Amino acid sequence: MKKYLFITFLFEFCIGNVINVLNENNEIIIIANNEDHINYGLSYPVTYEINIPSNSTNLNAYKKYKNSQNWDLIDKKNTDDFFNGIEAVRYDYDESIAYTSVKFSTISDTIYVKITDQTNTSVITSFNKISRYYDNRKAVVTVTGDDWADWNNENFIQACQNFRSLNLWYSVAIITNLSQSTWNDIQNQLDLGMIEAVSHSRTHPFVPYYDVESEVLGSKQDIIDNLNLVNHNRSGPNEYVYAWIAPYGEYSTQIDTMTSNGGYLVSRLFYWYDNDYSEWDNELYKFDPVGASIELGNADYWGSFDIDELNSTFENVVNAQEIYHLTTHPNILQWNENFTWTHLEYISNRKDIWYVGFGHLYLYRFISKSGQESSLDVMKSHLPSFSNINIHQNYPNPFNPITFIKYELEMEGPVKITIHDMMGRLIKTLLNGSQTAGHKNIKWNATNDKNEPVSAGLYLYTIESGNNIQTMKMILLK
Repeated sequence: MKKYLFITFLFEFCIGNVINVLNENNEIIIIANNEDHINYGLSYPVTYEINIPSNSTNLNAYKKYKNSQNWDLIDKKNTDDFFNGIEAVRYDYDESIAYTSVKFSTISDTIYVKITDQTNTSVITSFNKISRYYDNRKAVVTVTGDDWADWNNENFIQACQNFRSLNLWYSVAIITNLSQSTWNDIQNQLDLGMIEAVSHSRTHPFVPYYDVESEVLGSKQDIIDNLNLVNHNRSGPNEYVYAWIAPYGEYSTQIDTMTSNGGYLVSRLFYWYDNDYSEWDNELYKFDPVGASIELGNADYWGSFDIDELNSTFENVVNAQEIYHLTTHPNILQWNENFTWTHLEYISNRKDIWYVGFGHLYLYRFISKSGQESSLDVMKSHLPSFSNINIHQNYPNPFNPITFIKYELEMEGPVKITIHDMMGRLIKTLLNGSQTAGHKNIKWNATNDKNEPVSAGLYLYTIESGNNIQTMKMILLK
């Protein structure tokens, strides 16, 4: 009988295929899927929101990885502290929540957490949800730098030093056909901290690649073979490269499949004003490709040097509580210009912002995504459904120049399908009329309402039927 009750309780708190969370004897028990733990390390601390008794004070949180272990005290932090990506607990006694950030260990797929009062007595706790961002921060800053190669080595060393001086994580995209001296310089920057190694191919080719496997899988293996990866990119002897930066921003279905085969979690392309997490692709077991917010750099190339544009873009992202993804190319960064330092100082060292490596951002999302989705699903399951539409991701995505949008209508009614750009401007109306119930499929050939080709980038497609409106993103490549 006890076994049956325990199993029921376990499934009640199941939050997805990466981790499960349950309560037992005033302990929070977090269990990782063993295969995901091995394949991705899970070495970034994820923030679990734990309900604590009201009117609590001076609590302590402890963790361990096996029942037989002694408990380890988790470091306390508060809102006046500046910290990112560490194991810590922050108590919000007004809201009765302990924001508990812990990572997985190599010795177990399980994390045990308990919270005690001043007498070292366990208090009654319950798991609420996983914070969308680390430590329940307001917004995110992540910065990527493209094209670390022999010819660009000194530029990257300078960039790493300068970003580190401002406490900004810097994810460096490496073209891995390198001399040993450059590998040594990269290792030195990794060891100094706040630098993440991500892949940028072996030879920086145009699409189509002569050897996709070599460029995508080989470049990742080069990084693992030539560097001693540290911190969030290591779990015991295993090393991980989480992100692929597409050369020239060019992409294809073949590359997308190969990044999946290589165990990358996400690919970054080369378009702007994309300020949110991308969607999870269950078939490829990775996140959809994503763009960035803006580039900082020499205006003679493609970067922005307009301080008002840069700072307002950041402020808009923060106000929307989204992800400010700043891209750079160190060969066009102008450290002798005021706008460079002014903007970086403007976005740095804020205590309500999460500063994180790009690949680490998606590792956090990978661990926590099912928790977020489960919380939403549970809320929805208690509400009556008024949806008349079931919308699917367009296919192929990314595409050039044709893609198909599939959807189902539960009942006959008016349907309107529109395409907008990321600035909210109407690009094309694909359909505006009545349709019968059933499975539907509509094609977009990357043209506007004047049948003129549109530029590459991120677009939104919206389907309206009655009071129901659903929107999804798609990526057009050229």
